[in-house]
Amino acid sequence: MSKQVHSKKNKILSIDRRETLKTFAAASITTLIPTQLRSSSSSDVIIIGAGLSGLYAATILQDEGYRVRVLEADNRVGGRVLSETGIPGNPETGGTAFGSGYARIIDISNRFNIQLNDLSPVLPYFRQQQLAINGEFISLKDWPDHPSNNLPKEMRMIPPNAFFQQFLGKMNPLKSPDGWMQEENFKYDISVHDWLESQGLNQKAIDLVYNMNISHGYNAKDVSILMLMFVNSFFNSQMSLGFRTSLVAEGGNMMIPEAMANNLNQEVLFNKRVDAIKTSSNKAEVICADGSIFKADHVICSVPFSVLRTINIAPAIEGLQAEAIEELNSQKINMLHLLPKSPFWESDEMSPNMFTDGLSGLVIANRNVANPEQVHSLTVWLRGPIAEQLDLMDRQDAISTVIQSIEQLRPSSKDQLEPLAYHSWYQSPYSKGDWAYWQPGQISKFGQHVGNRHGQIHFCGEHTAVANRGMEGAMESSERVAFEVMGLA
Repeated sequence: MSKQVHSKKNKILSIDRRETLKTFAAASITTLIPTQLRSSSSSDVIIIGAGLSGLYAATILQDEGYRVRVLEADNRVGGRVLSETGIPGNPETGGTAFGSGYARIIDISNRFNIQLNDLSPVLPYFRQQQLAINGEFISLKDWPDHPSNNLPKEMRMIPPNAFFQQFLGKMNPLKSPDGWMQEENFKYDISVHDWLESQGLNQKAIDLVYNMNISHGYNAKDVSILMLMFVNSFFNSQMSLGFRTSLVAEGGNMMIPEAMANNLNQEVLFNKRVDAIKTSSNKAEVICADGSIFKADHVICSVPFSVLRTINIAPAIEGLQAEAIEELNSQKINMLHLLPKSPFWESDEMSPNMFTDGLSGLVIANRNVANPEQVHSLTVWLRGPIAEQLDLMDRQDAISTVIQSIEQLRPSSKDQLEPLAYHSWYQSPYSKGDWAYWQPGQISKFGQHVGNRHGQIHFCGEHTAVANRGMEGAMESSERVAFEVMGLA
């Protein structure tokens, strides 16, 4: 099937499933595959990686009669979904929340009777973020005329933590989320810096609205604006369909991959780090670091490219897909969870949430959905250059540095912050970063090749998704590889 037709089917499937969810409530993916097309084959499939995409592909194929075996290098399932179940409120270190229009995630949660909590009661609190620049808190009423505000006059009302998405939303040329992979839009595959500059912003303004506490990439010159147009378009498409809230699984989002793993006929094998994959015309062999070897008709590889490049594949992948594997980066991000010993924010009469230009990064209070006034814990998001700087330190020094940064900004928090969990996604050997981010020129160069089948090897994961982002993107990619294995793509 040509790429163009495949992309069209992906789009139709995405729309159909959203409408099904919205109109008829949740249903299993198997209801979308005509009975007469379902495979009765007993062919074996080896799946590398027990994250959302790998486990969902395993679930679909098992439903269709395939014998699947999932190999996981770590000692747990979930991949980049990680719930801190030992902390009050089960805060998330990865896969923090998902939209109410994430049809695939909601379908699978309903299938396994996982309760989903609507975050609507806490979202207004989330949006209350204290802005801190150069060690000074700036109120929203003071922001338009503040000396740190170097935005053009007509833009000075918008705070920097809200500016970029609002501004991009008004200017976004994509008519649908999957438009980012269409050649007509490749002219936008330029840096965020160059695009913002073309819109009249100077370097100081770009530093303020994008480079401060960066969410994607390392700096504005490092990220393609076309990728962020996709992110923005996906968010706006969810909103336009009426999906305006976020959800989280009761007990933590880890409940979702754990339920899929528990449903498999063959248990996930842990501590199986894959060193090599060898393929022939109709067979594949997976060799693990512990010497174990697994053979199958197909291999589905769900690991991010930052990890895939450490696996020897024979015959070797060549051309643009090989370049993508070597060059596509994963986001550096560290997460620190803190237990407040007292509600110190009440004494300084500010929200516990902070958006800063320092090593405090982004601080978000995790609240009780049933009682939003109750704060369970604080999560500090440390991204891009901040994460890189902290990764140069040992664990304890990194934690202390962040806490000291918060205490310097807020004296009321002095000795009130107890560290409970800290995780660097870049330093994790099984992820080497979080979500994929695309540099200028990469989308137009090899974006259409990242998910290509290589002999008996199929590739999935959020980095290969076309129409959806994040957790839903991971699930979208699972459907594509399942169709490939079943001969439907």
